[in-house]
Amino acid sequence: MITVRIGRQEHNLEQVPEAPADHARALDRAKTQLGYAECGCSMASPRPKLVIRRYGKIFILARWPDDPRPHRNGCPFHDRTSRGNGAPTDHDAFRSAGGVHDIRLDVSLTVAAGGQASTSRRQPSASTSRSQRRAAPLLAFLQYAWQSAGLHVWPGYGRRGWNACWSRLVAELADCKINGRPGSEVLHVMERWDEARKTELTGELEAFHDRASADKDCYQRGLIIAELDALKPSPHGGRLKLRQASHWYFLSKEPYEQFQRRYAIAITGIGRQDLRCVAALAFEKSRQGYLNVTDVAAMLANPAFIPCDSSYEAAMADRLIAEGRAFEKPLRHVDRTPVHPDGSPTPRRQP
Repeated sequence: MITVRIGRQEHNLEQVPEAPADHARALDRAKTQLGYAECGCSMASPRPKLVIRRYGKIFILARWPDDPRPHRNGCPFHDRTSRGNGAPTDHDAFRSAGGVHDIRLDVSLTVAAGGQASTSRRQPSASTSRSQRRAAPLLAFLQYAWQSAGLHVWPGYGRRGWNACWSRLVAELADCKINGRPGSEVLHVMERWDEARKTELTGELEAFHDRASADKDCYQRGLIIAELDALKPSPHGGRLKLRQASHWYFLSKEPYEQFQRRYAIAITGIGRQDLRCVAALAFEKSRQGYLNVTDVAAMLANPAFIPCDSSYEAAMADRLIAEGRAFEKPLRHVDRTPVHPDGSPTPRRQP
């Protein structure tokens, strides 16, 4: 078990992100008095510092930028952004410096009102691909976010629910830039529903929807990371619902059919207790108030949100977790090559 020192008290690090409201008072006091918490993955003194970030009425923990004291393997704050194929370049779709992610996606976040909104991906020509920065599809973004937050790693103990995923994703992507814009403006990671915070959670999501609305000049689009709760046909294509919200997001016929074909394995996890389906979607709010999906990617996971390529791999991950084994699921988003995955990755397991 890894602990975290908040003020003068030690807390189970696993429980803090799972129940952030229960630790809000202690984190608020530590943020005011000390300005940081201390990770117990290494008990050597001084211990690695952790940033305490306020998020509405609760607080989350994040890795301290450029802290010379490294977190050990298995710690959720272990830095994984340095991994990659070769040295980073200015052409990478995913870049990180000082703990801040700079991401370029092939998703248009602003579309002229008079133009045709397209769901197809932009493919750079051979003559320009060498001189321009590459852009990654949503699946690569989802996998990059999962790896950066360490959610593809199981430490060999404990449990993990969606609240822990939310906390680690928000902490990792809090200051990111996506297509040159602040991530706080264009990205919303769905938080686990809490009836006691109903007004706050509903208001945050509605405000985010409103920012992705059409005005007289253009359509603004937003990005959401969440669990998928339902996928159903509609008169004009399909519709999907996120697990922590009651809204329906609509897909036209062709994108709906493509989504079903491309992510057939991932969507088998929808509505099941033994599997999960995690998605990243781009959407815009029409003038009539409909939430229209312009692009979507999905990833199958087991109940601990370890990414899996099949139900068989999920069963293997469950078995390793039950036996207290530490392991890592490699992900196939390719940081420094022109091609990124557009479907389910090739299975590979590291015990």
